Amino acid sequence: MGSSGEVLERLRSALGSKVNFPGTVGYQGALATVFLTEAARRRPVCVVAPRTVEDVATVLRIAAAARVRVTVRGGGLSSGCVADNAVLLDLSRHLNTVRVDGERVIAGGGATMGGLARALAPVNRTVPVGVTGLAGMGMATRGGIGYLTRSLGLTLDHLVEVELVVATGDVVRLSDGSRGEDAELWWAVRGGAPFVGVVTSAVFRTHAVCPVRVDRAVLRPAALAAYFRIAPELPRHTSMSAVLGYSDLAPGEPVLFVYTVCASRDDRAIGRARAAATAVAVSGGTAPLYRSEALGRYPDGLPEFAVPGASGAGARDSFFGKAVFTGPTLDAALAEALADRMRAAPTRACRIDFQHTGGALGDVADEATAFWGRTAEWSVPLNAIWDDATNTGVGPEWARDTLRTLAPHTTGVYNVELRPGLPETATETRAAYGGNLTRLRALQHRYDPAGTLGPFRL
Repeated sequence: MGSSGEVLERLRSALGSKVNFPGTVGYQGALATVFLTEAARRRPVCVVAPRTVEDVATVLRIAAAARVRVTVRGGGLSSGCVADNAVLLDLSRHLNTVRVDGERVIAGGGATMGGLARALAPVNRTVPVGVTGLAGMGMATRGGIGYLTRSLGLTLDHLVEVELVVATGDVVRLSDGSRGEDAELWWAVRGGAPFVGVVTSAVFRTHAVCPVRVDRAVLRPAALAAYFRIAPELPRHTSMSAVLGYSDLAPGEPVLFVYTVCASRDDRAIGRARAAATAVAVSGGTAPLYRSEALGRYPDGLPEFAVPGASGAGARDSFFGKAVFTGPTLDAALAEALADRMRAAPTRACRIDFQHTGGALGDVADEATAFWGRTAEWSVPLNAIWDDATNTGVGPEWARDTLRTLAPHTTGVYNVELRPGLPETATETRAAYGGNLTRLRALQHRYDPAGTLGPFRL
């Protein structure tokens, strides 16, 4: 990579006060709002807060000419949104607007999924998003798994148009109507956007809001085997996700938090969802530690996907995350093994999530977009969280050992948790993009030959 001094001078000349240097309020503020401490500790050469797509194009042209990397901050959740000695392109400052246009919604590249939800609420429309409103366009273009994935599909399945700036600074507008090379980019941005460019705006199709019924239960880990058996049998309008973690409701022992969502007005469907949740709740041989039912609007009116009485959740000095896909084969033996893995977790803030997929996820072929993993029954994120920044191996070791426990059932890797520079990066990249990797890699090399953008080279 090239000289950071050269790129700083050229950016200052072209963009003036939009460029924030180390030690300034704008620079420190951008890093302070990055979610992961690991990422916030890094030191980019500067932070640029563009106001227009032309500003973004200018940054990319200057950085590419100087051979300096550019990272992109939207929602700020990604571990790769900040890098040492790179230009941080902060879209969240100004390019964060959301505008409703009939049954579509237009969002800036720095908008969050919570911003989409708030803009759509007054017109009773929604887009299926993940389980947190903090996520940004990175989640929306790389997947988007949440409570309505089974019934409506991924967030990226609702993209109808994208404005993309490639590493050369060229601006392209992509949609189902794109032809030739633009059609290839349209394929790539739905699952692999960070590898081919910067999304500065996107248009999503929306759905009418349906009241959603949520059943939450905190159970003993013995119920996990029944959960694995019952969840795959549910119809697509019902999802049953779970967390294996810790709660003050059961000091010293892991708990299973089951979060059942029924997105139907039909009384029979609601009854079936309630019966399934009850079957899991009573399967462990003891009464639930906690259970509640609520009716709310999706997504902001729903209870948080967090274990009631969770303990240690503030220990965020160090974080290491992974996410794999599994089929419907999870069984009683695995349930017991995963409970043991939780007992071995470095802190009580660690957790294993089971985000229920299947259903509409599989309505789109793996090859239709860059996203790979359409046959999954679950997305399983593992969050290793520990409070000793000097003991850097404890969290990753626990997460990797847990992945080895899951390995016989794993069908792929969710690309949002890919990290550069790890021993497993190449293997996980192949698992994340499967049969689409060769095509996506070729597009990355075609549109970003100098490696200006993207978390890493595929």
